[in-house]
Amino acid sequence: MRSLAAKLAGIAVALVLSATVWSTGTWSAFDRTASSPGDSVATGTVTLSDNDGGSPLLSLSGARNGSTVTSCTKLTYGGTVPADVRIYGTVGGGLASYLTLTVTRGTISGTPAAKSCTGFVADSTDYLAKGAGVIYSGNLSAFPTSAGAALVDPTSSATEQWDAGEAHAYKLTVTMNSASGAGMSATADFTWLAAST
Repeated sequence: MRSLAAKLAGIAVALVLSATVWSTGTWSAFDRTASSPGDSVATGTVTLSDNDGGSPLLSLSGARNGSTVTSCTKLTYGGTVPADVRIYGTVGGGLASYLTLTVTRGTISGTPAAKSCTGFVADSTDYLAKGAGVIYSGNLSAFPTSAGAALVDPTSSATEQWDAGEAHAYKLTVTMNSASGAGMSATADFTWLAAST
């Protein structure tokens, strides 16, 4: 006759096996999986380059009433997501109130020399009723001086989104419009900002 301890041990093993079979059977009846390996999230890029090599676009010394200077730059967008392009500047000096700035958007084929306007063709659109391609015409002192107030390019009812590889040229013309600015000077740093929202 088996001892009570052996009987209890046998019952315990039977209960464990029974629980294991029940647990495995129940788990497999309700368990299904699907996997999606390698998930990732990455941001797009926004890049904007120009052909001026970081050098000043405009320089005019000994200016007098009617003096003018013109320069061009070509910008190319290389981002992976569409972006708005905005233009603003940091303007200083008392002469800025006596200078007229005109910014005209257009095209230049190839890679022009820095500042060169050879081959520049203005956009055919008259954005501001101030001439083909003109996106700003007014006193240099009134040009937007922050990203928040920047001109959205081009200025029209529908803002254009630049795509990868898109390029536009800009002609900047500064003219002294008064003899009252004698003995004064002005400075300006122009910034083109690509922004994707």
